[in-house]
Amino acid sequence: MKTIGACMLVLVMIIGCDDDSSGNNGTNNVNNVNNNINNINNLNNVDLCAGIDCSGHGACVVDGQGLAACDCDPGYEADGLACVSSTDPCAGIGCSGHGTCVNEAGVARCSCEGGYSSAGPAGDECVPTAGAASCEGVTCSGQGTCREWTETSGPVAVCACNGGHTPSGSHGLDCVPVELICTGGFINYDFDNDGTVDTWFDPVAVECEMFALINLTRATHDHEGTPECHRPLMYSVEWSAHGRNHSHQMSDQGGLFHADYPSGQNCAYGCDPACEMNMYMTGPSEPHCPDLSHHCNIMRCSFGSVGVGTVGTFNTQNFL
Repeated sequence: MKTIGACMLVLVMIIGCDDDSSGNNGTNNVNNVNNNINNINNLNNVDLCAGIDCSGHGACVVDGQGLAACDCDPGYEADGLACVSSTDPCAGIGCSGHGTCVNEAGVARCSCEGGYSSAGPAGDECVPTAGAASCEGVTCSGQGTCREWTETSGPVAVCACNGGHTPSGSHGLDCVPVELICTGGFINYDFDNDGTVDTWFDPVAVECEMFALINLTRATHDHEGTPECHRPLMYSVEWSAHGRNHSHQMSDQGGLFHADYPSGQNCAYGCDPACEMNMYMTGPSEPHCPDLSHHCNIMRCSFGSVGVGTVGTFNTQNFL
C-alpha cells in the first residue's frame, strides 16, 4: 500500500491536482511532460562541432566531458577551439644539414656532427670548425672520404671527393657535384671558388676534359688560360688475377708513375702534364705494363675513377 501511495504521489506531482471535473488541467500537464521529454531527446541529437573548423589545422571532436574540442595536426596545438602553431623552439631549424636541433629548456640549440660547431645568432646553425683535426663524424655529404693530413699549421681534416664531385664549404668538408658548361672550347666554371663563374678559352679544349681539382678546395688554370691537370700524389692500384686480389701503391715521381710488384717489376708511366691517362693492367698471372694511352676524356682528373681492361681491372683512389 505504501508503494502504491508513493506512485500516486509522484503522479499527482507530475499531473497536478485540479477540482475541475472536466480533467482538462490533468491532460495539459501530461502534454507538458511529453514536450519536455522530446526537448531532452532533441538536445542529445545536437552536433556540438557544427561550425568549428579548428582553424583548418585539426578536427573537432567531443571530449569525455561531452564538450567540443580540437584534435590538432602535428606541429599545432589547441588554443580553445582553434589550432595554432606549436611553440616547439626547434620547429623549422635544420642546423644547416649538419646536425640535430635539441630543445634545451625551451631554447633551440644545434648539436652538430664532427667537423662542425654550433654558430648563428642563436646557435641554430652548424658551420665547419676552423682547422678541424679529426675526421670523426665527417660524412663528406656521402660523396667522399674524409682524410686527416698535416699542414704547416698542424693536422686538419679534409674530404677527398668521389669523381664528379668537388670539396665545398669554407673548410672543404662537403662534397658537391661538379658542373661544367662547355661550348666551342669555352670552359665555364667557378675556378677560384669565389661564387662567380670564370671563363677561359682554349681551342684544343673543346671536349672540356683538361680539368682538375687541386688543393681539395678549388680548380686551377695555368697563366696562359689553359686548364691544367694536376695528378694526385699517390694511387692505390688493385687488380685480380687467378681469383686473387692484389693491391699496390703508385707514386708520382717527377711526372712518372711508379709501381713496385712482388715479382720485382717496376713500371714507370709518363703523362702529359695537361692530360690524365687511361692506365690498365693485363696478363694471366703477373701484371705487366702496356703502352700508355693519353686521354683527356677518360677520368676528367677527378679524385676517384675506374680503369678498364679486358683481363684485369683496377680502381684508382687519391690518397693524401
